[in-house]
Amino acid sequence: MLTSAERVCLLENRLFRGFLPAELDGLLESLSASAVSLPGNCVLWSMGDRVERAGVVLSGRVEAWRYTADGQACLSAVHEAGGLFGDVLMSARTVGSPVELRTARQSRVLFLSLDALLQCCARDGGQKCTRLLSNLLEEISEKYWAQEKRVRLLSIPDGRTRLERYLTEEAQKTGAVICAGVTRERMAQYLGMNRSALSRLLGAMQREGRVELHRGWLRLLAQDAPENE
Repeated sequence: MLTSAERVCLLENRLFRGFLPAELDGLLESLSASAVSLPGNCVLWSMGDRVERAGVVLSGRVEAWRYTADGQACLSAVHEAGGLFGDVLMSARTVGSPVELRTARQSRVLFLSLDALLQCCARDGGQKCTRLLSNLLEEISEKYWAQEKRVRLLSIPDGRTRLERYLTEEAQKTGAVICAGVTRERMAQYLGMNRSALSRLLGAMQREGRVELHRGWLRLLAQDAPENE
């Protein structure tokens, strides 16, 4: 049984965009979707596992971690309430997961499978099925381009230039106040640098009058895009 807050969370997710609240229960039943309560530090799947279902975070937090051969851990993605994960991997079917997925704290997750979605389409068809598949393809496409953007960012060898490019691109999306709610740790992971190096670079930019640093957010004062080196 979903709470009213969980229903709102689902309807705000891209996968269920365009559906009415009255349609949700029947749709989830057709998809054999199930909501599960999970404790913190619960592994949903490990690196190399084949993923057969996706999940929507109803509450809590789910993290994707990548481990190197020498045991180093790298945070690859964070999914808060409303986040959809596993959609790309369940669509790939034969590809093993490049990350370990686990809960960062007590969480509620709604799971659904691609097989159930395809069976629903084969059985019922119609506009609802078309809308669901279209939403899923849009989500996968957006994640592809977001990953491609990050790869281009990480290809910039100089850390300062990489940081400036990231801040400039974020400012173009959200305005001068950027990175609201993004911790230094998460920003450093995204930029492929350690937290202390990021703090030094941000401190230097603050002294130069390029940024204002605040708890939980920052303001970019000079938004000219840096030149490629």
